[in-house]
Amino acid sequence: MNLQQLDHLLALAETGSFSRASEKVHLTQPALSRSIQMLEQELGMQLVDRIGKRNELTPFGAMVLARAKRISTEAHELKRAAALLSEGQAGSVRLGLGAAPGALFSSPLLIHMLRNHPKVGLQLHGGGPELQLAALRSRNLDAVVLTYRAVAPREDLHIEVLPTMRSGFVCRCDHPLLKQGSGKPVRFEELAQHPVISTMVSDDVARILVERYGSDASPQRWLHVSSEDIGTLIEAVRNTDAVFLGVLAATRALQDSGELAELKVEPAAGISAQFAFVTLDGRTEAPALRLVREFCVGLARAGADQPAA
Repeated sequence: MNLQQLDHLLALAETGSFSRASEKVHLTQPALSRSIQMLEQELGMQLVDRIGKRNELTPFGAMVLARAKRISTEAHELKRAAALLSEGQAGSVRLGLGAAPGALFSSPLLIHMLRNHPKVGLQLHGGGPELQLAALRSRNLDAVVLTYRAVAPREDLHIEVLPTMRSGFVCRCDHPLLKQGSGKPVRFEELAQHPVISTMVSDDVARILVERYGSDASPQRWLHVSSEDIGTLIEAVRNTDAVFLGVLAATRALQDSGELAELKVEPAAGISAQFAFVTLDGRTEAPALRLVREFCVGLARAGADQPAA
């Protein structure tokens, strides 16, 4: 028994005629008759009473027809679902985000998916790198985005390094440092006289700052507030004299609107952040996951290309 035979029975029941049914399913009448006969042989009971030119379903045929309708509907819906999935128009993605990537990617990703792929389900999960990778390996997550340095290479992981995102200092447009400098670069010593807030500063970034600006640039000396909630940090910068140190892409919208501006520091800090999109090696990538990955890569690339103020 196959779906095609059930569809042939449905066509016969709908039209009441082998000739009309054969036209409906694009078969010759003898071929349709053979299909129905093969179905009857397989089920072991007659489905159709052939009375002259009339064809009527037997009681057993009526029962088979009712089930055939349900089976055919489910099968065609399954095909449609598969087509939508293959086109990235349906399905769901369970994405793990580390603290820093979550602050940068979660809001833009949600907006993008809701606007452009509203039928794709998206679940975002937080947590530390070890928990995220454990959930990935147990198939509870489809992918994770983590700080690149937090991911150790392993044979079972496919690690795609995202474009490096430029970091820097940002303050509100009417900040005293911008007024007094009239657009000229400021020294780090001048910047550090104001509250500086940031996400957790890595050892690599701390080392670069000390190499560029001296021992006074050690984060323990000037960092007033640290938090992985970038939205809260940026809101503080909008309303105080605090200076934000972090990935510039997180402030792009407010820079474009004229509320915030990148603060030029002499010499330039030359610091950046890099993240990785991690999946299980050898696991088939769902089309919906491909959409998410492409967006994350694009967002990181935009952050890398952001020009200096």
